[in-house]
Amino acid sequence: MNRVCIRQSGIEGVGLIDASYGNFAFRRHYHLEFHIGLIVGGAQRYHCRGASHRAAPGQLVIMPPDQLHDGQAHDEGGYCTKVFTLGTPWLSRALGELTHEQELGFLEHQVDDPALYRGLVMAHRILGDSHQAKLARDCLPLEMLEQLVSRHGSVRMRRSPRLGSRDLDEIRDYMMDNLDQPIRLADLAKLCGLTEAGLSRAFKSATGLPPYAWLSRFRLEKAMEWLMAGRCVTQVAQSVGFYDQAHFSKVFKQQFGLTPGQVRGRGGEP
Repeated sequence: MNRVCIRQSGIEGVGLIDASYGNFAFRRHYHLEFHIGLIVGGAQRYHCRGASHRAAPGQLVIMPPDQLHDGQAHDEGGYCTKVFTLGTPWLSRALGELTHEQELGFLEHQVDDPALYRGLVMAHRILGDSHQAKLARDCLPLEMLEQLVSRHGSVRMRRSPRLGSRDLDEIRDYMMDNLDQPIRLADLAKLCGLTEAGLSRAFKSATGLPPYAWLSRFRLEKAMEWLMAGRCVTQVAQSVGFYDQAHFSKVFKQQFGLTPGQVRGRGGEP
C-alpha cells in the first residue's frame, strides 16, 4: 500500500512530504530543490553516485538539486519517510552571508546523527500542524538548516556544466521560457553551437540523462512546484506542455506516486 501526502508548510519555499511506500519504485530522477529525507520505518534502497545504498530508521538522506538517484523499498515490508523540500530561493535567503555566490554541499548524502534526526522529526511534525504558533513554525526551518549545515555541510563554488557555448543553467532557462512548447533537439543544439549528436552526448555526460528525459522531469518538477503554490491542475498541465490532462495525470502519478489533484497547495486538501 502506498500513501503520499505532499503539502506546503505555511512557509513559502519549504514543503513537507509524509509517505509510506510498499511496491512503488522511483525511476532515476532529480529534483529542483534540496530534499532532506528522514526514514521513520522500514528501509529504503536507492542508487546514487555510482553505488547502491540502504537507509534505515534514524538516518537522514540528503539529495541536493540535480542529483540523479532512484528509490524503492529494501524489502517487501516497505518503508515510511518524512521529507523536507527546500526551494533554492528560500535556501539562498536562509543561508544569507554564509554562501554569497557559492552553493551548499554535503560530503555524505546519508547521515547518522541521532540528535539531529530527532529534532528534524519534531520540526516536521510542528511545521505540519497549523495550530502551532506561527513564530515557532517560522523559526524551525532556520534552526534546522543551521544545525544541518554546521554539523554536516559545506559551501563551495557553484559551477554549472558547460555544453558547447552555453551552460546547463542557460539551457534550463531556455526550457523554462518554452516549457509549454515542443522543444526539439535541433533547437538545443543550435543554442549551444553543437551538432545534435554532440549536444546529446554532452548533455547525457553532464546530467546522466538524455535531453528528452531531463526535460520531461523538469516539466514534472515545475508542475509539482506550481501545484503546491495552489495553481489549478488544468492550468499547470498546459503550462508545462501537456494538453491532454488525463495523460498528464497518468505520467505525474507514475513519477510521484499520487495524482496532481492530491497535491496540497496553500490551504488546499488532498
